[in-house]
Amino acid sequence: MKKIISILLTLVILAGMASLTACGNSSGKVTVTFMYGGNMNMVSMYNVLINKFNDTVGAEKNIFVQGVPKSGSIDNILSQQLPSNSGPDVVALGDDYFKKYTKYLVDLTSVVDSSLLEDFYPEISSRYHYDISKTTSNAEDPLYGVPVYNDTTVLYYNKTALEAVGVICISVPQADLEAFHNGGKDLNGKTMADYGIEGTVPAKGFYRSLYPYMPAKNETNGYSWAEPGTGEVMIFNDQIAMNWDEIEDLGMLCTKEWNKNAKTQYGYYTEWWFNYGWSVGGNCLEDLSGNGEWTFALQSDTPNYIVNEGKTYTGIYTGTVYQAGETLDLKDVINAAAGDDIGYKTDSKTYFTYTVNGADAGARDFSADVTAGTLSQLPSTKEAFSRFAYLAGIGGLNVCPYPSAFNGTSSVTYFTSGTLALLVEQISNQETIEKTMADDWGIAPLPQYKVYTSNKPEDDQVALQGKSAAHSVGYCVSINQKTSVKDAATEFVTWLAENGQKVLAENGYGSSCASQKDLALEKLSVKNPGVVIDAIATSKAGDWWYMPDRSWIDTWANPLNNKVRYGEMELEKFLYAYIEESNQRLAEYKQ
Repeated sequence: MKKIISILLTLVILAGMASLTACGNSSGKVTVTFMYGGNMNMVSMYNVLINKFNDTVGAEKNIFVQGVPKSGSIDNILSQQLPSNSGPDVVALGDDYFKKYTKYLVDLTSVVDSSLLEDFYPEISSRYHYDISKTTSNAEDPLYGVPVYNDTTVLYYNKTALEAVGVICISVPQADLEAFHNGGKDLNGKTMADYGIEGTVPAKGFYRSLYPYMPAKNETNGYSWAEPGTGEVMIFNDQIAMNWDEIEDLGMLCTKEWNKNAKTQYGYYTEWWFNYGWSVGGNCLEDLSGNGEWTFALQSDTPNYIVNEGKTYTGIYTGTVYQAGETLDLKDVINAAAGDDIGYKTDSKTYFTYTVNGADAGARDFSADVTAGTLSQLPSTKEAFSRFAYLAGIGGLNVCPYPSAFNGTSSVTYFTSGTLALLVEQISNQETIEKTMADDWGIAPLPQYKVYTSNKPEDDQVALQGKSAAHSVGYCVSINQKTSVKDAATEFVTWLAENGQKVLAENGYGSSCASQKDLALEKLSVKNPGVVIDAIATSKAGDWWYMPDRSWIDTWANPLNNKVRYGEMELEKFLYAYIEESNQRLAEYKQ
């Protein structure tokens, strides 16, 4: 009921009211103005928090929070108000423009008890630390915001489209496969007999019994992509992440250019490279000095390394003790010791050469660590990024629509209209998808780097895998430095840190507030909640968060989307062409 009332209030706001006052009378109380924006659901969500605070702590301590909701982004409004004396006391900031405004915000490091943030997933709370002069976001850097909203990405799939090409869609966590083989039901309430499945279901995201796809460059047993063979069994399991081969295979199966029986024009679309690069420990930026000396690194062909199960590894350069499943920081991969000066250079023959104390240097020799079973070698950042780019462009699979296909529409509309079978998008799109597609869709984990011990179709023994990786759009709540009611504003922000997520969960906003570990499955109002929780737990901020604005991204992202993904520029030429230009732009952020 509270959620319905809040949405109705939001409709009134968007029709013309300038602000919203929550329940009760502010007369005689200290008033704290709170500005926030977003879509209708987000505005409604903030209203719930305001009402709850005013009815509880606000009433007890004589504080009244007055909402100042705005439709859409408030970036342009804040760019005018925060430098002046007319800004709100408290503001909700998106992580894409959060760093731009930190110089106008109160440092919350000694204001908000750090213990209140310990229940948040680290990748969510850490993004609101920032050192303005060094452009770093380390744990010891000042804290300028309290997390309040986190919109993670997941893989949406069109169940009808998959079944139309002969794929059986099941939902069995890997730990429950044995029970499923023995007659147990999956999360859809069906047994193997109900699906008509005989034999054993391998622990794979996508399984083909006859012709599993392998990219030509990795082909060893004669496998290449083929349309389904007679009697071939194909099973998609939305509880297990597909590897890069499997999602390409399924994407081609659902793309008309590859499979004449496909019901969808395109099989798979993602506009983001994040989960590819992050899964192997790579990134588009690397701070080689640890002091904000950022370097564009998508073209780095240095292998990455991951710590094996049951092992730890201490980085030679950083001294970091890496736990099992963690990938090494690039500074610990380069052949350098503590105190060395790490840099990079480019020339006419190489894309990216590391330097240590001014001399050329390559990667550390990890052969002994690999032989001892402490570390495993993963693909380079360049290889992971190339696999993402391989979905389209010159020599690519063309399972993705061109970016221009979404002019005047959106990837979500492509998905809901039946034009696209698999889509990486934010969990906030669930409501729109559900209204349009009823039960013809589902949610699955994002693809993950993973290889098996052999190329046999039935082999599900993992020889090597990278990390689970997802990105999210986050929002925090911050205090204006120029507020005249700092104590009252602090009460509100502290209350949000301690109680905000719980209040949102209790009012039906589970998909937007599961940023805390204790608000798990029973509070999450989404499809396939276990998979969504896993995505939230690993989700990191997108590259728009790395710097105070996006202009450095435009330097290389525009040609990527407008040339490479259109097949007008080879990836190798793209990577080399924009190294120096991107690095020059990054240097301009350093104060």
